[in-house]
Amino acid sequence: MLLITGTVQSQQREPRFTPEEKNWSEYNLTGWQFGINLGMYFANKNSAMFYNGMPENENNIAYVLDNYYWYNDIYQELNSRNILKFPNTTHPQWTGAGNEWAASYNQKPGDTAWWIYYPLNLKYNSTISPGFYAKYNFNNTTGIFIQSNYAKLKTTGIFQLVIDSITGFSEPALRQGYIRGEEERINIDLGISKYYRTGQITSVFIETGFHFNSTEVLSNEIMIDNLEYSIVDIYLNQNYVPNTNLTSYNIYQGGIGYGLFLNGGVKFMFNETVSIDPGVQLYWKSINLDPYNDFATSYYFYVRMIFSLFGDM
Repeated sequence: MLLITGTVQSQQREPRFTPEEKNWSEYNLTGWQFGINLGMYFANKNSAMFYNGMPENENNIAYVLDNYYWYNDIYQELNSRNILKFPNTTHPQWTGAGNEWAASYNQKPGDTAWWIYYPLNLKYNSTISPGFYAKYNFNNTTGIFIQSNYAKLKTTGIFQLVIDSITGFSEPALRQGYIRGEEERINIDLGISKYYRTGQITSVFIETGFHFNSTEVLSNEIMIDNLEYSIVDIYLNQNYVPNTNLTSYNIYQGGIGYGLFLNGGVKFMFNETVSIDPGVQLYWKSINLDPYNDFATSYYFYVRMIFSLFGDM
């Protein structure tokens, strides 16, 4: 009985793979590998606040409301009712739901405020992100790589305008408006990867390194009833006047950001030439959309197909 037990324990202690097999000794994976990525990118909502139209933002709703001609069009669209704006020395006499709105925006009795209630929690929609991957393996388990992925991100929200009453005796009303932003983002990663064999065709892998990104704002717009306006100042502080030859400019907003990343997943090695690598990548990075450029986390869930085309002979 003791002999059988000792034999079982000895068998349990035997390594699953020899040192050579752990390094995929049956394959020659040294050299260049190329791959394509496809996955879902989840951007941190911090930089989405760039699009919320607040007065301190480069793009703000007041840019439209302060223009005499645009404001008059909106005034007509709102059935000839004014939008109440800061500074107002006399607040609207809210009752009922008005107190709830004031509380949600941390307004105290006697505070002055823009009578626009901005979206407080804009966030990006998740989006499909394709990409390219190139790697040089020093041996069968370790290499350095460069990866580039593309994402088009969108964010939408609702703001509230406080407009005057139909009569002088009823309280002001809230009218919804919609705001949206769109941007392009290119993510570039430079790093090192390491594989650890776990099965006959599987390895777990870890990748880490430096991250760079290039972000460009494509649009930032509002919609009030049937009227749509860009809140990007394409006239560079020239006051818009209809039917005049104002020069408009292509405004670039965005720039280069940077950070770090950590990536992990499972490699399915079908043969010496082809593998499938599903994984998840965690970014800690800054996006160049001032002032919302604090470092924050984003995620990328992907599947990568790898082709080993030029192994060493």
